[in-house]
Amino acid sequence: MEGGTPMPAIAPLEDLKAAQEELLSTKEVEELKRVFKKWRRIGWKNICKLWLEESTPEKLKGESM
Repeated sequence: MEGGTPMPAIAPLEDLKAAQEELLSTKEVEELKRVFKKWRRIGWKNICKLWLEESTPEKLKGESM
């Protein structure tokens, strides 16, 4: 949805927070692969936004604009 309001993530806030914590604490490439696979159900875009710190779990859920 270009230029519009992004849709809130479907994943529960708790999952988004747990995924972000794991992504940010990962130091090895093999471990990062494991974390990506583990949390793929929250969506690749959401994983990348959390990992690159472009968004927070709350923003992804639409709770903090």
